Amino acid sequence: MKHLRVRVVQKLGTCPHQVGESWKTPYALMKPTGKTVLCDDAHYVLIPYLGMAAGGAQSWEEDGIWKIHCPSKTGIVFEIEALEADHQWPENSDWSKKLN
Repeated sequence: MKHLRVRVVQKLGTCPHQVGESWKTPYALMKPTGKTVLCDDAHYVLIPYLGMAAGGAQSWEEDGIWKIHCPSKTGIVFEIEALEADHQWPENSDWSKKLN
């Protein structure tokens, strides 16, 4: 699974997020983190697309980059980009112990 970056690329109305804000996540179900907190509503909408992007699925967009609108009709558009680094659980994490 790839690390992901989620970025606001368009703002259509009232929203606490601003164009250019971005967050990174090493795991599709983990809430992306950054300098600001991604709102829960946006995160819930992004979850299935984060999973597809992390797994290497292709976007339906012509440029191949996932663009997802938040649930508000006057909200924002996110861009999901897979980064080069693959996710690896730290050796001392609880998850790595469960996999062995």
